[in-house]
Amino acid sequence: MPQCQMSKEYVLDIGHIDSRGIARPSAVIDFMQDIATCHAGEMGLSDAVARQNGFWVLSRLKYRLTRPLRAYETLRLITWPRQLKGATWYRDFLFEAEDGQIGGAVTMWAIVDMTTHRLLRPKALGLSFADQIVGQPEMLAAIRTEHLQPCFDRVVRYSDIDVNHHLNNVKAVDILSDAFGLEDDETRWVSQMQVNYLSETTCGTTLTLARGAGADGRLCVAAFDGEREKVQSEVGFSTL
Repeated sequence: MPQCQMSKEYVLDIGHIDSRGIARPSAVIDFMQDIATCHAGEMGLSDAVARQNGFWVLSRLKYRLTRPLRAYETLRLITWPRQLKGATWYRDFLFEAEDGQIGGAVTMWAIVDMTTHRLLRPKALGLSFADQIVGQPEMLAAIRTEHLQPCFDRVVRYSDIDVNHHLNNVKAVDILSDAFGLEDDETRWVSQMQVNYLSETTCGTTLTLARGAGADGRLCVAAFDGEREKVQSEVGFSTL
């Protein structure tokens, strides 16, 4: 394992699960975002970014699980920053439970200027660390969403907004998940998911959700504000 890492345990409570008693995709992403934020603070990165009038932005993520997470079980996350790639900061994760390792994940982060909303390069801010590459790490690509069909509209409201007055990353995944059709087929669960956050969404925006098959046959769901794509996902399912 890398030298610079953090581990933290999370208990799945009633607010994290769906009608079947298994974790919603947003719960997994909530845990990932929390530990990444905690580790960045412990490393002193968050204070360094704030001094430069910047803030962290989660731009892409992908996770895989070998089994669904159940209500009230304890999940242990381990995370470490992998490497800098230009303006992008990669971070990797492992998921562990009582039965051992049950999955992993990768995220891409960027630093944005609070005033101009332009990307800030970490090295230009004096931020750096040695590469911590474990195994064959995954790079996160764009998701092709050319042939999606609209399915419903969703207005972004008060409970969807974060401290930056934009659609919260975790809430965005809940909105996308409503288009997965899980209520129509309760034998499926989301065992793999990639999410790409493309641009900010403000309160009052009407998002049009669209779904269809991606390039490799997996389900793709995206949210649009008019013609502009705001957030996109690609999902893999397994059977309970």
